[in-house]
Amino acid sequence: MGLGIAINGRKLHEVRMPLEPYRNGVVSSLLYPKTRIKFSLEEDTLRLAIPPLLGMELYRSGILPQDTETPVTIVIGGRHKGQFMVIDVRYAGHGGYNDGVKITFQRSK
Repeated sequence: MGLGIAINGRKLHEVRMPLEPYRNGVVSSLLYPKTRIKFSLEEDTLRLAIPPLLGMELYRSGILPQDTETPVTIVIGGRHKGQFMVIDVRYAGHGGYNDGVKITFQRSK
């Protein structure tokens, strides 16, 4: 299994997204395995490619801040990589099920 990535102390493969229950009294949630979370760190730039629902949840739950001037802490494979700020968010593909969200971070100075 590959390295995991955490943003502000939350491992992305452990982020639970609440689902509408399929019957009364049932609590359902969705999470994505590490294999669906892709990232690369080169110099001062981190590129993250994730499923769209996870991207939405990162903002909904406050893991990623709405304020583009607020840095986040990045940990990869249990190793602290520093503070980064979101500098770009793009939607990959043309609306298909497997299309993702590409988020680019720049190391905070």
